[in-house]
Order: sequence, then C-alpha cells, then structure tokens
Amino acid sequence: MKATIVAASAALMLTAAAASAAEPGSWSTRWTGPHGGVYEGSGKCADGACQGSGTFIGPHGGVWHHTGNAHQVAPGQWTGEGQIVAPGGGTLQHSWTWHRAGI
Repeated sequence: MKATIVAASAALMLTAAAASAAEPGSWSTRWTGPHGGVYEGSGKCADGACQGSGTFIGPHGGVWHHTGNAHQVAPGQWTGEGQIVAPGGGTLQHSWTWHRAGI
C-alpha cells in the first residue's frame, strides 16, 4: 500500500506546485491507477496557498482519505503537509517541499 500513499500524496503535491499565486481558483481530478483503484480529489488555491482532499479506493477495496495544505514560500518553491487515513483508521502525517529546477 506504500504506492497508494505516495500516489495520494503526489496528487496534492503536483497540483499545488503547478498553481501560481497569480492564478487562484479551484480544481478537481480523477484518475485510475495502473493496477486499478480510483483516486478522486479536489481543492482550491488563493494567495499562494492551496488546500485539497481526496479519496482513493484501492483495486481490492479499502478506502484511503487524503487531506493537505501547501503554500508558496518563494517563486517556484512550495512546501506542504498532509494526512492520510488508512482503511483501518491508522493515520500517516507527511510533509514535503518542491522547487522548480534551476531555482
């Protein structure tokens, strides 16, 4: 299930990193993993800050919930934190940073 956790985390991370402080708005996404399973998520960005959440239903059942926040710390640089709740109720806290190459 490590791939599931990484995939859910990546959804918010990539969306927030692609957003710009100059481009506020909302987004939604839906994708199917290579081995089945479906992720659906949505969020919003404004003033260099993004919030998002989503649900991943695994290919063999089980539902994972992801929530997170990200904010721009400099042009082309973001940091974020989030939480993933596993089907059995366990939680995983995570944080990350992202920067555009050459910055």
